[in-house]
Amino acid sequence: MPETTTGQPVPELAITFTWHTNVWLKLFDKQVDTIKNDIARARIDDRNVIYLSCPISSRGGGYFATNVDIARHTERRLLTKWGERFWILNPAQYQMESKEGTGLLAQNALSIGMTLQELRELQAKDPPLGGDYMRMWTRVLAEDEKEPPEQKSSGRNFDAFYFIGPTDMLDFFTRNGEANLTDGLEAYFSRKYATDPLFRAAYSVSNTAWGNPKPSASEEKARAAWEQQRKDFIRFYSLRASATYSKGSHDEWNILLQLNERRLKATKGDVGTLLAAYFDGKQVSPGSLVNPIPPGYAT
Repeated sequence: MPETTTGQPVPELAITFTWHTNVWLKLFDKQVDTIKNDIARARIDDRNVIYLSCPISSRGGGYFATNVDIARHTERRLLTKWGERFWILNPAQYQMESKEGTGLLAQNALSIGMTLQELRELQAKDPPLGGDYMRMWTRVLAEDEKEPPEQKSSGRNFDAFYFIGPTDMLDFFTRNGEANLTDGLEAYFSRKYATDPLFRAAYSVSNTAWGNPKPSASEEKARAAWEQQRKDFIRFYSLRASATYSKGSHDEWNILLQLNERRLKATKGDVGTLLAAYFDGKQVSPGSLVNPIPPGYAT
């Protein structure tokens, strides 16, 4: 059984996760340092720091690489709209679902004396839990050691959270001029299936025998399974692909609420100190900023 523990990543925040206590713990702590250094550079450059909350893992019909593509597209679009005074922390760039995240983790693995082969074997045998990542992101979002004690762990390194919504998905899938979301999704799926070996492998079913004009019962079943995968993909990204259906985003919303509660307490109710929050391109209502939602990975 994997060695794990359950606890609060940041003592001042009442949110609990379960994470590995093996080498993943040390590796993710190194990743926290990497991310904090990137944030520090952005703040030294006088940028407004925005956290992008987005689906990453494959679940419910989604695909991790597509989620990474959507996060990148949304990051670029927001920076184009908001300008050079902003820096967006895109979590997809720091997790193993992206090439960039895998590269950073591999670099940090080497720094703690772990070979790349050992990292691959660990990933295959005992991959990181959602709680491993959420422990990491809770620390990144909350810890602010340079602040006065009364303002500690209130997310003072950030200025806002942006939660990806359905409008962001629509913009991604129609970015090539498609007339509507259905056309964009069909075009994206066909293009990725034809050009991306990993995508094709993820959405392939053996024994489809497409060239057989008179398929057997088992071949018909395989074809139906393939068609169901495609339908699930299109259904997910047309109806459910947003922070609303992301376990990590649910936890990040509740972290945001706790950070703002700590800010209000430290400033005796000064609402001007609250972290801003956006969902689907619009600032969320004042009432929403006090309403917790069901947890994702939190225990």
